Amino acid sequence: MKIPLHVMLRKKSRSLLQNILSLFTNYTNSKKFINKDEIKSIIIIRPNYRIGNLILLTPLLNELQKHIPNAKIDIIVGMKLAGQVLEPLPNVDKVFDIPRKLLRQPIKMFNFIKKTRAKRYDLAINISSGSVSSQIVNSLINAKYKASFFNEKNWSSLTHVINKEGIYTHAGLQNLEYLKLFNIKLPQQDLHLDIKLIPKEIEYAQADLTKLLKLANIHEATKTISLFRNARFDKKIPDEWWQEWYDELIKLDKNIIVIDILSPDILSRLNNDFLEYSNKNLRILGAFFSLCDMYISADTGPMHLASASNAKTLALFNKTNIESYGTLGKKDKTLDIENLTAKNVAQLTYEHLCL
Repeated sequence: MKIPLHVMLRKKSRSLLQNILSLFTNYTNSKKFINKDEIKSIIIIRPNYRIGNLILLTPLLNELQKHIPNAKIDIIVGMKLAGQVLEPLPNVDKVFDIPRKLLRQPIKMFNFIKKTRAKRYDLAINISSGSVSSQIVNSLINAKYKASFFNEKNWSSLTHVINKEGIYTHAGLQNLEYLKLFNIKLPQQDLHLDIKLIPKEIEYAQADLTKLLKLANIHEATKTISLFRNARFDKKIPDEWWQEWYDELIKLDKNIIVIDILSPDILSRLNNDFLEYSNKNLRILGAFFSLCDMYISADTGPMHLASASNAKTLALFNKTNIESYGTLGKKDKTLDIENLTAKNVAQLTYEHLCL
């Protein structure tokens, strides 16, 4: 599936607007480190609508919890369900979502501006330095310090500009360079996504899994795989490929149970052999992934959710860069399937499942 024309046009128009606004750049790069002891409130600006990109914030959030435990963090995002996922983290206070098509809804726009201006923060971090919407929000925020990565197209006011040194390749780890604001040594080990599931969430998911297997009259020991078949644009793997993958996989072990994860875009299971499951609570869904013996999908938001939930994850990449977006968990595996057949992947799936 190619990128739709309207998406391409939107990106080009944003780029044009960015180039114009960058002519009015107004920031000073302070050479002074910020004393972390004076930071009690932080707001992170990431007005993005994709759950995967928001879960990629968790390494930075968890490191801030470790080094600045008394700081409460608010987050501005573009996705309503993000609050459900991120607010339970111990150092996260509120998650605010920007209403879609804000400019067409003056009342909502006014309420959003009022809400963002109501609190004064010690520090605002604009994650996406090159984003027009992020910089607009950054301009509205009331904060003592404002920081972002260096970008020649930045035009919003900043007190601290971080030069990204490329210490980390993965998109979920690059934000850790913001720790340089406080002269904190950058971590190098045990780096992964983590939404910090609590026992109650795992308990709820376990009840769902037990009920699902019971209703299907599955009582003997089996291996369960949760499968999510959707992905954006050309990252999506065709259903015909998944069927061939399953046909080959079941030859290796007829007792494997595949659970098709349904969504607004995937309304029915692939075939009658599959079980099906859905849950609008993304944390319970992540816990469900972790309780299955394995999760598998293309490069998509639920893949990052699975990895951040400590599920054994197998990610199948066909377009995007593995080093930048592959899974990070110790139990995870990321495959480039461009030159692999469905039969090849079925064999590799079985090997990973049995580890």
